[in-house]
Amino acid sequence: MDKNIFIRKNALRPTEEQRLLTQPFYSHANELYVRFDDWKDIDRFYFIPLYLEMTYSVAGITAELAPDPVWLGSFVQTIRNHPDLFQYQCPECGKTVLPFRFVGSPLSGRVDLEGYCNCGWKGYKIVSGWFKRGEALRNQIAADVLRYHKFKMLHPGTRPATVEELLDTLGR
Repeated sequence: MDKNIFIRKNALRPTEEQRLLTQPFYSHANELYVRFDDWKDIDRFYFIPLYLEMTYSVAGITAELAPDPVWLGSFVQTIRNHPDLFQYQCPECGKTVLPFRFVGSPLSGRVDLEGYCNCGWKGYKIVSGWFKRGEALRNQIAADVLRYHKFKMLHPGTRPATVEELLDTLGR
């Protein structure tokens, strides 16, 4: 699949099961960002599938920042590697917020970076640059494809872990 394709007709929505598997990421994103170095080299954790629904639909055509699923490691890597595109200051305490999801419109270029701060603030920041943020994430996913295929080839039958399993391993 071309890494730059972001338009799909009749795109499938994540199932309820897929949404439930992704929900722990939303609640524990900050911890997973902070502990990234502890799990980034373990492929079962790096390739945890997330169904973030980062899409915009109009007239039955869906534009997506990245195709579902997005691998956890690719998503975190993108957020960390592009602070100018994804990180922002908490309006309450001024600390850096790392978003756990971003949605928006390719028509207006608007993006809502949704996140929370350890101080308790929850919300989003509105920015522009839908295409460049989507491109950054799609480029990271494309860069990880070889690693993913190597993982699947060297460990046939091994499934990626879940966010819950990763949190348990990290000693939640």
